[in-house]
Amino acid sequence: MNIFQQREKIIEDLITACKDYDEEKTNHLLSQLTELDKSAEQKPLPEEPKERGFYVTANDGRLLFKDRDDDWSARTCDDSADPIWNGGRQYVKWPTVCETLPPEAFPLKRVNTGSDDD
Repeated sequence: MNIFQQREKIIEDLITACKDYDEEKTNHLLSQLTELDKSAEQKPLPEEPKERGFYVTANDGRLLFKDRDDDWSARTCDDSADPIWNGGRQYVKWPTVCETLPPEAFPLKRVNTGSDDD
């Protein structure tokens, strides 16, 4: 479970605890949320590939594309954008890529497509 999924679960539980007026559980969940944010701040991001082009994730071979504006998108077999990022966005910056994908997805591996852009 990545950090966003953990955060979403804690927030769902927090909403329930607030609705139930469970002060002890609410305080516990707020503490968990604070610790989760602290741990996220302490971890450095994996190094972003410098070149634009196609990359695959190390764990499951998901195809990603870095464009000339340093925006990242997940690609499908017909080369359309697949909105996997948080918020359903098609294009994101590197920190969102790192927050969305699990740690085992890194490092990304460059794909040689045979075009002059590689």
